[in-house]
Amino acid sequence: MVRPRVFFDFAIGADLVGRVIFELFNDTVPKTAENFRALCTGEKGISAVSQCPLYYKNSIIHRSIGDFMIQGGDFTKRNGTGGESIYGGNFPDEDLSRPLDAEGLLCMANRGPDTNGSQFFITLRECPHLDGKHVVFGRVLKGYEEVVKKLAEVPVDEKYRPKLPIVILKCGELELRRADRSSDVELKRSERSSKRRKARSQSSGSERDRRSQRKKSKHRTSEIVVGDVHQTELDVHKETEEEYDARLEREERERIEAETRKELERLGREIPSRKEGGVRFKGRGKMKFIDPELHRRQ
Repeated sequence: MVRPRVFFDFAIGADLVGRVIFELFNDTVPKTAENFRALCTGEKGISAVSQCPLYYKNSIIHRSIGDFMIQGGDFTKRNGTGGESIYGGNFPDEDLSRPLDAEGLLCMANRGPDTNGSQFFITLRECPHLDGKHVVFGRVLKGYEEVVKKLAEVPVDEKYRPKLPIVILKCGELELRRADRSSDVELKRSERSSKRRKARSQSSGSERDRRSQRKKSKHRTSEIVVGDVHQTELDVHKETEEEYDARLEREERERIEAETRKELERLGREIPSRKEGGVRFKGRGKMKFIDPELHRRQ
């Protein structure tokens, strides 16, 4: 359980002295600690009993006994005869087992058993004679040497009333839970930052993988080209439809010419030319041709 922390900003006359921070024992005396905490924040508003704000702000230290204690908390009458709790009037003692065995303890002032209201005192030394009579509900966490001792040094009159007003200029709660939330926020930010770094790392890894795959693909392509140059060249220099048709016509024309030459060669071997008595027979013998030159010489 986190113990609440509250503060008083004290002034002597017109001079600001400093801040005192208290830690409240809400784990052992929760009702008493809550009463003091709420009177420090003023969150309860106006009292239905006294019509005064339930708030320590601008109240005074009305009693100071050197080497013993300083007392305050009477925000209704400001003389030690008033004050009230947030519960309406007085409330009973919670736990009287904690001893007043040190300086800087925060205790409830009362007029006897079960008469706790809003008045409190801060011990300046051990007070064993008050054990079992006053509820100890907190301690000074910071500001005892710097502030509380200065307050105790203010001169007092015969009734132990400070001759200079010791005023609580400001008071409130120091919310440790907000600090915890702030830590949680920082932790969440750190986690988000870590996730972003991880995502960037994964993205970089994926990019590296993609680049590696592209390199491998290029390598495989180069292997295909080396292994089958002809196929690659065909793929690269693929004919258009017009070029294909022209090539077919050219090949067909060359084939026909080649067949024609072969046929003429065959015919030349089978049917040779014959000459008989000036008469030369050509072809297959169906026509007879007489050469006039030969016939004239005869």
